[in-house]
Amino acid sequence: MARPQETALLKSYLEAVQSIVLGLTPKLVKVPPQSTLGQWLSLYRDQLEHPVVQGWMREQKITPDSLLSINPSKGTLTAMVRGEEKTFSLTDTTGWGQVSGPLLAAAKVIAPGNSGVLRVGLRDGYVQVTAKVVANFAGVPLPATLAEGRAQIRQMEHKVAFDPVPPNDRLRPAGSRSADALHVHKQNAATYYSAAPQTLAYKRLAVEVANNLPNTRAEAKKWAEALMFKLTGKVVDADTIYLNRFHSYNTPPTGDPTPITGWEHPGEEPYSSLRLPDALLKNFCEHDGIPGTLDAQAGLYTVGTGESTKGGYGAHNEFPLEPSKLMHASWKTDFQAQMTQKIDNFWNAHAGNYETAIKGEFVYQARKQLKMAEARTPAERALQPPEQRFTREDYELVMGAASNLPLDENAPLTVEQLKTRGQVKSNVQVNALNIHGYTSNDMMRFSVGDNGRQVICYPGAVPVFLRFDSLEKLDQWVVNQTKDAKKRAALMAHFPLMYHQDQTANFLSRLEKVIIPVLWFTHVGEKKDGLNTLFDKMATGKLKDPVINDKHSNIKADVFHEMTSASQARMHSDADVVIKSNSEVTRDTWLNDITVAAGLLAKLAPIAAPVAGAAILTGLTELTLGAEKTSSGDTEAERNDGASKAFDGLLNTLFSVGASTIPEDPFARPPETELPTLELPAPPKSPEIEEPKPGPSSGRPSVIDGLVPLPLPKSQSLIPLAQHAIPNGEELIKNATRDALGVYRMTDATGAFRQFVRLTDETGTSQVFEISGRYRSGDTFAKIINHEGAGLVVVTPGRGSEWARAPGDGGVRLWPWQRSASLTPSERLRPEFSDLFAEVDERAIKQAAVFDDLLNVDEATPYTVSTIGYEENGALKRTLNISWTAPKEKFEVLESEKARPIPDSTSLYSRNFILDINRADYTVTRYTENGELHFKLDAGGDSTESIQQNRLKQFEKAIPDASLRARISEIAHQGSSGPANTELLNALKEGYSPKVSNASYFIDYDPVKNEAQVNVVAKWHVNDLRGDEMKLIPDMEMTSTRHFNIRLGNEVSDNPYIIEEVTPTLLTASVPEASGE
Repeated sequence: MARPQETALLKSYLEAVQSIVLGLTPKLVKVPPQSTLGQWLSLYRDQLEHPVVQGWMREQKITPDSLLSINPSKGTLTAMVRGEEKTFSLTDTTGWGQVSGPLLAAAKVIAPGNSGVLRVGLRDGYVQVTAKVVANFAGVPLPATLAEGRAQIRQMEHKVAFDPVPPNDRLRPAGSRSADALHVHKQNAATYYSAAPQTLAYKRLAVEVANNLPNTRAEAKKWAEALMFKLTGKVVDADTIYLNRFHSYNTPPTGDPTPITGWEHPGEEPYSSLRLPDALLKNFCEHDGIPGTLDAQAGLYTVGTGESTKGGYGAHNEFPLEPSKLMHASWKTDFQAQMTQKIDNFWNAHAGNYETAIKGEFVYQARKQLKMAEARTPAERALQPPEQRFTREDYELVMGAASNLPLDENAPLTVEQLKTRGQVKSNVQVNALNIHGYTSNDMMRFSVGDNGRQVICYPGAVPVFLRFDSLEKLDQWVVNQTKDAKKRAALMAHFPLMYHQDQTANFLSRLEKVIIPVLWFTHVGEKKDGLNTLFDKMATGKLKDPVINDKHSNIKADVFHEMTSASQARMHSDADVVIKSNSEVTRDTWLNDITVAAGLLAKLAPIAAPVAGAAILTGLTELTLGAEKTSSGDTEAERNDGASKAFDGLLNTLFSVGASTIPEDPFARPPETELPTLELPAPPKSPEIEEPKPGPSSGRPSVIDGLVPLPLPKSQSLIPLAQHAIPNGEELIKNATRDALGVYRMTDATGAFRQFVRLTDETGTSQVFEISGRYRSGDTFAKIINHEGAGLVVVTPGRGSEWARAPGDGGVRLWPWQRSASLTPSERLRPEFSDLFAEVDERAIKQAAVFDDLLNVDEATPYTVSTIGYEENGALKRTLNISWTAPKEKFEVLESEKARPIPDSTSLYSRNFILDINRADYTVTRYTENGELHFKLDAGGDSTESIQQNRLKQFEKAIPDASLRARISEIAHQGSSGPANTELLNALKEGYSPKVSNASYFIDYDPVKNEAQVNVVAKWHVNDLRGDEMKLIPDMEMTSTRHFNIRLGNEVSDNPYIIEEVTPTLLTASVPEASGE
């Protein structure tokens, strides 16, 4: 019997629906506190009013009584801050991610799935929400029309409560909203909020460090703009002016405008093109000082490279200032002194917080590495390199550097504990890593004072701590690093710049004037080989002496204070070296290494959320002079999100109570992407299998293109299809356009766009059926709909133009799957992919064993299976397919993928698209009033460039809208198959890897709606990596299909089109029937 509170909730909801029916302002639903929804809303309210959350809101200046909008699926909060709307995200630096866990978890129960924004009206004694919130919680549709509202009222007005949520509703599982779940949530929330003040304090400290790190590039831009104003009186954006250098120069013809330098450069590309701030940082060389040389061979222009074929470089695109004047003005400015002052200011104000940050990171890495090591099996440990087999004894050794902290790896810490200094434990010896007398500023070596076990801290490495059984083995490891260019460079980066080059007494004696700790910079005034020379000798075996100096640089005081002092000293010493040098190479190196403080934090990756992440984003650790560098293909958002998640792990490990094993936050944040709305039919039963027989239909033979689709062995159909066939379907589609997979498209007399397929129904008759409008070119699944538009069954494309329904009417199976009764109980205990084909026949089970051999089983993934018939040498065969969807992630265009100007075109295109357009298949379908127009981008040419240009012309003819073309180019390239590659790497068993064989791009363009859909379809092979040589596995192929929607947005930007964030990737693995079967 329903509780009175549930009856009251239903009554209040129907009153709100009644207001919709009557066309009145929709009423809010007053939720009874003791109803199930009311109890969760009360919990939500309690957490919103928790002192930690309220204190955070006051810090953020959120307007009191502001209506808060929380999006549970995205994890965001929107509120009024000082009169303006502001959105807080889980990855920002405000601390929202550290206070929102329980609140968002409760919100996801109240508003499951992709339900949009949750707004709750808090009143004295009760809570009000919209009817939409109640409907979503109860799992009923909110009426959208007058008729739907009346129908719902008639259906529900005599009930005493909402119907129970179906047991197969994955968005609203009963266990997630039960009384037990409510109790557990309250317990977890109490634990979470007990640690929140510490996590907030640590993040605030780290953000402050990040925000105040000196930004060399930003200061150089200000410097350049100040010089330009002084010399010309003009206010300019220094990043829009380029210093271009050339090999040759000409005098302009008489009568032409004369460039201010007196020279022009027609038909020649500059060999160097730098934005003005980068040019000033790179400095001018002594050769530039020869009168007339710089102005003849260089100039300031408003364009960079790419103008040689567009009139070259001269008066028409120059900035009217001789570069020699800029050079002399820059030489009169002591920019290095300005940066040195900023470095001093940073350390004077923030050295303490920097020290605390790196201590927290050190402890986090040690704890994490221990927990990961103890979670491994003996077999897994045996596969690790010896130096990575970290033990509890190694953990206890390195934690001797943090003697004031508890040794228990699960004990919660406080920020005050991290701030407190302490001496190294008496039984532990800590040395700065010293190689042939040169001391690293951030690498530590831990031992017990003998030549036995050694553990080094190698910031930035994975893992951070490496252990060796003896000093000799550590020596050998260092020698091995010098033999590999990348490893050598990585190790060298941990030593001050002045140690890299060979040293003379004169050079080093100058450094005695620099105030630096003797502990870190020794051997001043000696003449000796630098690290570059020493590393060469070590790599070739010419240097046989012991590598590690085991007596130098011993640390007895606080290790992290010494590391901070060393980073500060290295900044000053590196700067002092290069300030006195006009060497471009030396100056370049300094400009990259001057931010060693940020570099150390960047190497200690999980601190990155605010600290190293901010350093990277501001260009501190990734300044490459003379180039606009992207960071490993990542966008700012991706780097920030990854760094933020890593930082969350640090906070949870250091400050959470009982963070045992690999810590998992009970309120782990949701991915910042829309959650899918899943409708999963119940698994079908397995009645007796019957073989339908194909036959002719509508006077049309069943054999098409010489291929006969093999009907699926199937049960008595759960959903008969014959009654849903389109009357006179063949006549209807006679003039329709057919795509490559056999989908017929047309616009009917009412202007509606419709799609159809041929399929052999349960009577053995081939008929025409309508499919959902959600199908897009290249999709490997579609849903047949009835005459009212409701979905019926999932179907898959076959050979020729026939489609076939998936087994079990397209039902989705979840583990554990049921095998046929003929199999033994032991087989039923271990889920296998072949279980999915048990209802087909034993031959299919045998054929599906290939899936079991190559693919990993993920019991949480809903898989869809299908079979497709085909003919081979006169024999009917079938292919088995398993399909699933990759985990959804928020899509964002990478910086390197963004559309930009390209040579010989007035349009913007992504460079990735330009590279792929002449080596992949592109098809554009444009919808018109008279049907569809199809454009194949397949023009030829006598060179790569001409092919690209000719195909771009085809593309521009197919889609005249330049802004839309630019957006399409940002996704229609190989990079869009990235999620598929990641998913297939995880899906394939160890020893196998995916390799893409070809990619096709299907672009559907609707000029009336101003939108486009892009489907990226890639074919993949499987490679066997287990032997000495890589081998292709012919037994299985894979297909990935990623779908993008592009539409007009509401944002004010250069390009009005936006790419929707949800870009699902469907994976299909296919096993053809072996020959002879």
